[in-house]
Amino acid sequence: MPFPKLGQAIVAIAVVLTLLGSQSSAGSVTGTATYRERIAVPQDATLFVELQDISRADAPAVTLASQRYALTGAPTEFELSFDNALIKDGMTYAVRGSIYSGDQLLFTTDTVHPVLTNGAGDETDLVLVQVSGQGAAKLENTNWTVIGINGAVVDAERPPQISFTQNGSFNGFGGCNRYMGQAELSGDTIAFPDNMAATLMACPPAMEEVEDQFFAALQGVTTYAVAGDSLVLLDAAGEPVLKFIRTQ
Repeated sequence: MPFPKLGQAIVAIAVVLTLLGSQSSAGSVTGTATYRERIAVPQDATLFVELQDISRADAPAVTLASQRYALTGAPTEFELSFDNALIKDGMTYAVRGSIYSGDQLLFTTDTVHPVLTNGAGDETDLVLVQVSGQGAAKLENTNWTVIGINGAVVDAERPPQISFTQNGSFNGFGGCNRYMGQAELSGDTIAFPDNMAATLMACPPAMEEVEDQFFAALQGVTTYAVAGDSLVLLDAAGEPVLKFIRTQ
């Protein structure tokens, strides 16, 4: 009787089709990375590129794919492969780039480079900016407005601001309340105090939410980078948690 063998064959084919259907397809984001300043970088310089989910303003960006390249010239081409099952309509994804010499950050992206959803494509060109190495003097008598918290763009009528005066003293507007304090500065490292003085005004929930995110992000900051009219505050892992533009 051939029917049992035929039945076994049908079952085998069904199993194969099920396995093939369960395999996720791979997608990719491609592009180039370069930097503004036409200067030579150390021989050990590397380009680190990441595809990140930046959908949630109240949480750190989630890295979906990353790749490191030896930096032999500029621009440098890159490709990031990812699992298509990770990409959801309505979410926001972006590519971030950094150039390192060992553990030292030399260049970084200071703007959001969206990809994949919300009308963005699968190609992007990154322009990195040089990180300042001039220490605390670069922050003295400067004023900044927040444009990003934990990788998400801040869309607020009155975004948080911070001003630095002398020797690490700072003050600003958190989105709801005024605040002030004394930061510890040494070279490119910075630490904000837990007990900042602040007013206690009641504000609409949306404003309070942005302020809470801003103050929480400040507590995770360990280093900073100034590049032109951009300021980036980074955590211990080198991830940017707060991005600012200079306020005139």
